[in-house]
Amino acid sequence: MVASNIVYLFLVSIFMLLIYLIFRYVAGRGGYKWLSNIPDLKDAKVFLQMDVTSPLLHTFKRGLARQYQLLQSEKERSIQEKQEQIDFMNRFVHLLKTPLSALHLIVQDREDSEGAEEMQMEIARMEYQLNMILTLSRMSSFRQDFYIQTVPIEPLVFEVINDLKSHFIHQHIFPSADVQGDATVLSDRKWLKFVLTQLVTNSIRYSDGGNRQIRILVRRQGAFITLTVNDEGIGISPQDLPRVFDLYFTGANGRKYGESTGIGLYLVRKICDELGHKVSIQSSLGVGTEVKIDFPLPYHPDSTR
Repeated sequence: MVASNIVYLFLVSIFMLLIYLIFRYVAGRGGYKWLSNIPDLKDAKVFLQMDVTSPLLHTFKRGLARQYQLLQSEKERSIQEKQEQIDFMNRFVHLLKTPLSALHLIVQDREDSEGAEEMQMEIARMEYQLNMILTLSRMSSFRQDFYIQTVPIEPLVFEVINDLKSHFIHQHIFPSADVQGDATVLSDRKWLKFVLTQLVTNSIRYSDGGNRQIRILVRRQGAFITLTVNDEGIGISPQDLPRVFDLYFTGANGRKYGESTGIGLYLVRKICDELGHKVSIQSSLGVGTEVKIDFPLPYHPDSTR
């Protein structure tokens, strides 16, 4: 009799334990499943919105909520500090542009004096570098600052050449443009002009004078319109070529030409990526450099008929 009672109590205890374990499993199944997947902390909201009855999960949830709030506060503070730095940089650049414009006018009034041309070139270099800094600071909000439209290539190419004519004359370089037909692309005109200006400026800087040529070609190749900037400059070493689009990378040419910042080609790649254009580069030491930008042709339903 005693033995049967003991067995009965044992079986009842086992049954109650099973009921408790099943309850714990059902109550905490969602939370434990979420934790077993090791999610990113950015997905913590999923867990914080769960209704948990397990004491362990409830305690963990409160601790995670505190950590998540601290992370969000730190993130907001970091974003605010970054925006303040960008605002300061933009204001600083604009403040410097005012005296540079004044210097430009002063030198223009004395253009016949000795050294006026060199002063104009140095002022132009300073304006160029300030524009680079300003453009770099604007990249964080690029998606709010572009407008895609149909852009005729030929007038844009000649506009860039005309803007840089003093640089061509100073470096004794001859530009040429060959645009096939009335080529048009879908892009943002302002940013595309910046990209082309940067590529031509690089070609001028690294052509090293000597009556060399810079050729800008626009051709239709299959499903793309290709814009090519080709120079006869010093070229880029094979070990530097894979990194020329990296931010602040200057390579061997940057050490030879001190004014290189390693920002220009980074911005070219960044802008082209944002606009959906493909940019590539080829170069040989002592021969020159060729940069290509491929623009997908606009889709027209009638073209498939």
